[in-house]
Amino acid sequence: MEIINAFVIIISLVILSGLIAFIGDKIGMKMGKKRVSLFGLRPRYSSIIITILTGVLIAVLSITILLGVYSELRNALFNINDVLNRLERLDQQLAERDKQLSERDQKLAARDKELSKLQQEIESREAEIKAKENEIAEKEAELAVKDQELQEVENELQQLTKNRNELQSRVNELSSQRNDLEEQVSELENQIADLEADYDDLREVANQLQAGVIYYMGEDMVYQKGDVIYSDVLEGGRSEQETISALNRYLQEANQVAMEQDIQVNEETGMALRLQTEDILNAARIIYNMDQGSRVIVSLISRVNVPKNDWLYANFQLYEDFVVFKKDALISSRVISSAQSSEEIETELEALLQDVNEKAVNQGLLPDNSGQVGSINFSQFYELVNRVRSSEAEVKVNVYAAANIWREDRLSDNLKFELEEVKAEEQNNDG
Repeated sequence: MEIINAFVIIISLVILSGLIAFIGDKIGMKMGKKRVSLFGLRPRYSSIIITILTGVLIAVLSITILLGVYSELRNALFNINDVLNRLERLDQQLAERDKQLSERDQKLAARDKELSKLQQEIESREAEIKAKENEIAEKEAELAVKDQELQEVENELQQLTKNRNELQSRVNELSSQRNDLEEQVSELENQIADLEADYDDLREVANQLQAGVIYYMGEDMVYQKGDVIYSDVLEGGRSEQETISALNRYLQEANQVAMEQDIQVNEETGMALRLQTEDILNAARIIYNMDQGSRVIVSLISRVNVPKNDWLYANFQLYEDFVVFKKDALISSRVISSAQSSEEIETELEALLQDVNEKAVNQGLLPDNSGQVGSINFSQFYELVNRVRSSEAEVKVNVYAAANIWREDRLSDNLKFELEEVKAEEQNNDG
């Protein structure tokens, strides 16, 4: 429709222009024949002036009609500077949009790279889980073999009453091996549970990255995943109100410890810890349902790696507390020759302390993130080295509990070392 209107206007302009030219020509011819003079000029010049005015009238009429019909042409003619400025602003906006698009492409590439890295780590954890499952299957097979051997020994015990003492010793040995295997299976199951928890956490982080949540891994970490934020011992089996009050005090103390680090704090609540209400209620329920007078070790563990000025997400870990070593209980011992060099004696003592550490962990003492349960100080260690060197021949170094050692304690000043001379008969028996 607009094209038809344009043709109509053009045709109209052509007709009007021709009509005006025709009229002007006729007027000019009549004035030339009658030798009419304009403004006192000669007829020839008067005819030229009429021709010029006719052309001007045609141009004015054409421009007037076009400007009256097309508002866009009118705006472009009279507002040409505004149009040029607007075009310049649009060019600048287009350049800024191109720049933003380039930056977004770079961020998207970084996200893809981060997601690929996490995917590789997830695959690695899945491989570890599969390896642990295979190891459990092997241990269960060994356990089945040991069970079969135990059954055979019990059958022999019924048939051979004369060898009862030897068979009973064999049964006890196999039972001990079975318990060790069950403990190993239990430890492997715990490791698988930990790996599965790590797998879920990595999957959660991957989903967050896909949604646009980016953790800047280059920043300094205040807490690594699995670090103990705060730990204390609470009494179980108390009333509901006492349990809630004790847990509230625990959370306040843990929050104060956490606020000593460079982490984000909720200004409204003053809390630095990010805990789920369900986890808090579950911890309170477990403590409340424990036997009266029992003790429980309550630890807050960092759920993820926490950079500076970021939120601190934490989970509860609860362990039943008990006496691992009673006072004066022998923990471990080792025979050391005083004729050795200081370096060799130090190596022997380090092996003894490592054995103490392993036995303490096996008995239930909670290790730190490095797998240790404590250490003796430098002066105490070298005092023990000098005591061994000053002895004659070989000595037996016995490590005792200086006091009741609970599950949450660290091994340090609560250990005592006693040296016992090894007699010649014992040396021969050992030989």
